[in-house]
Amino acid sequence: MGAKRRRRCSGVSWLTRSALLAVWVPSVCGCSGPKLNPTPKAELPESLDEIQIVLPEGGRCGPQRITAEPALVPTEPSSSADQECSSPRSNGIDEWYSPVRPLGVGYPGGPNLLPRKVAYLTFDDGPSEWTPRFLDILKEKGVKATFFVTAKQLKGEPGLDGTFVDEGGNTVVFRDLLKREVDEGHQLANHTVNHADIGRITRAQLTSEIEQNELLINRALLRAGALPENLSLFRPPYGSPWFTGIAGPIDPSPSERIASYALNIMWTVTSSDAADWAEGEAYSRTSRPTIEPGAPTYADKLERVKQAVIAAPATATGDGMIVLMHDTHSVTRDVLPDIIDELAAQGYTFETIEHYVQWRWQRPSLDLAPGPSLYNSCVPDKDWGCEAFDVPVGTDRTAEVCGRMWVAFHALGGVEELGVPVAAPERSEDTGIVSQSFEHAIVELHPENPAPCNFIARPR
Repeated sequence: MGAKRRRRCSGVSWLTRSALLAVWVPSVCGCSGPKLNPTPKAELPESLDEIQIVLPEGGRCGPQRITAEPALVPTEPSSSADQECSSPRSNGIDEWYSPVRPLGVGYPGGPNLLPRKVAYLTFDDGPSEWTPRFLDILKEKGVKATFFVTAKQLKGEPGLDGTFVDEGGNTVVFRDLLKREVDEGHQLANHTVNHADIGRITRAQLTSEIEQNELLINRALLRAGALPENLSLFRPPYGSPWFTGIAGPIDPSPSERIASYALNIMWTVTSSDAADWAEGEAYSRTSRPTIEPGAPTYADKLERVKQAVIAAPATATGDGMIVLMHDTHSVTRDVLPDIIDELAAQGYTFETIEHYVQWRWQRPSLDLAPGPSLYNSCVPDKDWGCEAFDVPVGTDRTAEVCGRMWVAFHALGGVEELGVPVAAPERSEDTGIVSQSFEHAIVELHPENPAPCNFIARPR
């Protein structure tokens, strides 16, 4: 498949950290491996507007596009119902992934494919004023979690550049909490920029919600002194439309756009912490929600949230679970130690969602969204994200282009412009940039850049 592969230099040249903030520094590719030329970290700009994109000679961004156009992902199954597979899949789960139910985990009514006795703690909507204590608890307990971040909701117009004053009188910047989450081994994921109900917005709006959130999170990480992160895990706010009555075929535009960007991560156990606000509960020390008549007491909600997790049917049978919680609720903060201790006493261990992805599909999430064989029942779902050249898919990662890199590869011209892959993707420890070498160019993923420069091709 594709052009004949020619083995050339497999080294990948990287950008310096200062290049991420200001200029692009091309380096010379050699055949002995990646060439790293780190330079002292540049001074952070005073404003995000000062971060300029300067391409190296001969380099180019992805093409300009109209966000209302269809995403680069198949919208129909790539095999017809009449197609016969030489080795048909018989795992009974094919029907769960389709143009209206993108590859992911935790759909209501779906099979539980999580490893037994593993709890995946997930926290939505933060960071918030309560997040530092969440991180303290997780660190004390030795637990890793996944944070589905919104860049603006509950943070005011400054978003992740906003601040609050903690109980000790210290000023805390929200973006510094993102860096702490990464530094302490937690997973960052995308939850839209404004907590939008994606079942009720246009394709263009959904594209903006996803891409702007990733951009703002990455700009915040850079300003906090961290490296960029490709956010290849996504959770729709409210679980919409899958937890709001989806049944049978619907307009696939929300699913299609998610599938072109990330794995869709739902949940199997809800803590019920976001179902209401208890008396005295708040999302910050200075801002309290309106408490509805009949609201539970703080103590009653603490017990309800705890029991919702530790006494869930999945817990009783020892099944793996993805637990939905929010680091914007003080009740959740206060009950989290008990939840962790009780689950641990029942033999549970704790992991991030990326751990599940590697366990389930033997590939990183960045490889799985999307790919040319999406929804093809004749292809193992672990290989849906990949296109291989002159070798069977799934046998040689240096001969494949997968997932988001596949989107970038085709957006930048495919084989005709770039040639075939000559090395597997790598993430630079110095810059955080994921790159893959092709015959004629190196393709880089830049989540800290706005589209179309979130995909960069530069000569080898």
